[in-house]
Amino acid sequence: MKKFGFLVLSLTLVFALAGVAMAAGLVATISAPTAGATYAVGQTINLSATSASAVGAVNYIWSFSDGTASRTGQTQTVAFATAGAKTITVMAGDASGANDVKTVNVTVTGATSQKPVITNIATSNITQTGVTITWTTDIVSTSRVIYDTTSHPDITGQTAPNFGYAASTATDSNKVTSHSVTLSGLNPGTKYYFRVISEG
Repeated sequence: MKKFGFLVLSLTLVFALAGVAMAAGLVATISAPTAGATYAVGQTINLSATSASAVGAVNYIWSFSDGTASRTGQTQTVAFATAGAKTITVMAGDASGANDVKTVNVTVTGATSQKPVITNIATSNITQTGVTITWTTDIVSTSRVIYDTTSHPDITGQTAPNFGYAASTATDSNKVTSHSVTLSGLNPGTKYYFRVISEG
């Protein structure tokens, strides 16, 4: 009887330990981008992750093998400035202190031939002699504003760099998707016309 009792106890412990080993913990999954996907330099890549069996709120930190600045949040975007193989890593952590790390590898090809698409042009901080002009592009690109006191509704046939406009800001070669350029030294009470220019 003692032997039988010992066997029963041993089996009970084995099942109990197995239950602990099989208990669900925080499990992160990268839902975007897809492993093995190919993108162009400067192309916006959507990042998205989910978590299962989390305790409370989950924090996400995205990091990149080429040193691109990290990002936080369940969904984010990134655009790589150089070509090559890239490893994208997300670390998820929940309120219990549990963490899970997942990675996905993508390939970034040489400079994109796609022209930037400019949207959301706006003005702010308007004074008697200055204004800030902002806009966004779908890929990282440079920032420049050409301006004049004369309207140029059609620049067909005009040549670079100013396409017929009298003045231009210096080109900001730091490639971004959110652009901001400030014009200063304008004449008070004068109407100005402008165009924004971005090159990928």
